[in-house]
Amino acid sequence: MKRETLKTRRNRLKRKKLIKNSTRIAVCVVAALGVITIGWKIGAPFLEKEGGLAKTERPVVEIQAAETEDGSGAAGIAQLAEMTKVPYQAPGWQYDNTGWWYAVSGDTYYQNGFADIDGKTYHFDGSGYISTGWTPIGGKGYYFDENGVYDETADSSMMVALTFDDGPGAHTGELLDTLKQYGAKATFFLQGVNIEQYGGDAISRMAAEGHMIGNHSYDHPDMLKLSAEDAATQFQKTDDLIAQYNNGAGAVAVRFPFGNTSRELEAIAARPCFMWDLDTLDWKKKNAQANAAAVLDNVSPGQIILMHDTYQATVEACQTIIPELINRGYELVTLDTLAAAKGVELQNGVTYYGFSDADIEAGHISDAGE
Repeated sequence: MKRETLKTRRNRLKRKKLIKNSTRIAVCVVAALGVITIGWKIGAPFLEKEGGLAKTERPVVEIQAAETEDGSGAAGIAQLAEMTKVPYQAPGWQYDNTGWWYAVSGDTYYQNGFADIDGKTYHFDGSGYISTGWTPIGGKGYYFDENGVYDETADSSMMVALTFDDGPGAHTGELLDTLKQYGAKATFFLQGVNIEQYGGDAISRMAAEGHMIGNHSYDHPDMLKLSAEDAATQFQKTDDLIAQYNNGAGAVAVRFPFGNTSRELEAIAARPCFMWDLDTLDWKKKNAQANAAAVLDNVSPGQIILMHDTYQATVEACQTIIPELINRGYELVTLDTLAAAKGVELQNGVTYYGFSDADIEAGHISDAGE
């Protein structure tokens, strides 16, 4: 009888121990799943930002059409793709590897227009993502801060674009130092042959410090005298060199050597192309004081100013030009910012001449439609 009792007790203890261990395992599993869930919710936006998750699909299925086709009116409401789920609480802000968007409900989002949310005004593009910085909408320039909030006080009336051709050169780093010191931005149209010698540090800095990078051919030929194939090679070789120091990306704009272009060359460039309003002739003067006077005595808002960072005298002149322009109330911006602030949406294969009041009044902004 004693054996029977002991055996029963042992079996009972084994069962209790098994139940206790099983309970512990279950608690650990539940806790681990909870941590994973929380971690996923926190980390998802960052994974998406780094390209770890698939981009949210944006079908063209409108439930409520945007007020205007050009996005200058109230935003429309569109349907999410069938298999797409709103990752965060709806209605509310959402984030994926392209940017921020707003879920109106569990399966709809704002697109192509303005919307007031929590007392602030935002603009959503045709794919449903918020606009930031200067944005051309319906032929006007609108400014949205880094959070996408519309700032109606932003003023674009005193902008100019400093542009530098033929670099990088031995003195480009010094010019970048001056631009950084005064919080100014510029656009650099680079030559391939000079990238091979000076491009490493210079282009990396241009990209990191918010300057615009353009293509100025490989070795500055008159491209009107080249075959289409040779012209394309001039651009491609330079883009490949730029990409080595620009996170794999080539130039976003083109300036033709000597300003010599044609419709065929514009098509080959396949990017916005730029001329200039004010030529300093610094390549001829090679004198810092004369270069500074060429800008400061002739500048007006909205202009595109042409210089060359391959000359020491030009870089020295900029140590006078840049702070003096800022002192006069000018804002020194890249060409794409200047265009957007003036309400111009840049197009590939189009040449732009300038964005000053005189350019605008004369209808001489670009060769589009000519």
